[in-house]
Parts: sequence; structure tokens; C-alpha cells
Amino acid sequence: MAAPNDDVRAAAVRAAAAQLGLAITAEQMPGVLRYTGLAAMMAEQVMGLPLGPADEPATVFVPVVPRGDGS
Repeated sequence: MAAPNDDVRAAAVRAAAAQLGLAITAEQMPGVLRYTGLAAMMAEQVMGLPLGPADEPATVFVPVVPRGDGS
């Protein structure tokens, strides 16, 4: 499946923004389209990866406490 073109992405962005009550200005739209295009390309790469039986998702998410003070 190919990544959607700018017109399709722009329509999807406008629809999502309307549903969320967000305003996207004409100046912001090129950046939003660039980002959503990048996200679409990454999604296409991930969706193209083969999965095997060992790739089952975790049944329970257990967060890990970071070690150290982060510096």
C-alpha cells in the first residue's frame, strides 16, 4: 500500500482537526503535511515487516523504572 498523497493527507488532517476542534492555519499546513507524510512512510515500512509466532504482543504492559538520575 502506497503512502497517501498530499491531497488525501490534507483532507484527512482537516477532518481530524475538525473532529478535535483544532485550528490548523495555512502557514502550519505544509509542516503538518510533511510530518504526516513522514509518519505514513514509517508506517508503510513497519507494516511491510514479516511477523512470526515469536512476535506476539505482550499481554501486560509493565513499565520499567529508569535507572540513575538521567544525567
